[in-house]
Amino acid sequence: MDIPVPFILSNKLIIMDRIIKLLADYKLYLFTFIALSLLTLVSVGLTQIEVASKIAIGIILFIAAIQALILLVFNMHLKYQDKILAIFAGVIFSLIIFLIIITMLDFGNR
Repeated sequence: MDIPVPFILSNKLIIMDRIIKLLADYKLYLFTFIALSLLTLVSVGLTQIEVASKIAIGIILFIAAIQALILLVFNMHLKYQDKILAIFAGVIFSLIIFLIIITMLDFGNR
């Protein structure tokens, strides 16, 4: 047994639901912006410090991988997609990590 709701009230409920969803999206985008900005500042700061360049390059590449993961999960909405897309993205992300490790091993042997 449904209780009829006036059109005006139901329309306001729909609008409020959309506003709450939009605010949640803005918070998510603000979080990603702040996280990416901080990680970029750390990367730039590491390039200015000339202590151990091999270690700094490895850390910078690791930070770049974290930034890519944040973009994939939150900005590209991979978090809300089908599991097969997450599996494919995981395989590609693993390949990127593997290539970074190979690059670091080659750089370390020179």
